Amino acid sequence: MTLDHYGNIYLTGKGVFIYSPTGLLIGHIEVNEPWTSNVCFGGKDRTDLFITASTAIYRIAMYTRGVD
Repeated sequence: MTLDHYGNIYLTGKGVFIYSPTGLLIGHIEVNEPWTSNVCFGGKDRTDLFITASTAIYRIAMYTRGVD
């Protein structure tokens, strides 16, 4: 689980689900894996989203950044 600087929360399961601070589902990142287990922001400006899954680790460049 992680947060971006807008206060959106990123939760793992069947991909990554993104919820607004009010609890509204605002996005879903599909991953070609049975399950995802963890997610966090990283990289120089905290704009890379790292996702751990059943068989791999994924990195996605995002247009938002993680909290400091």
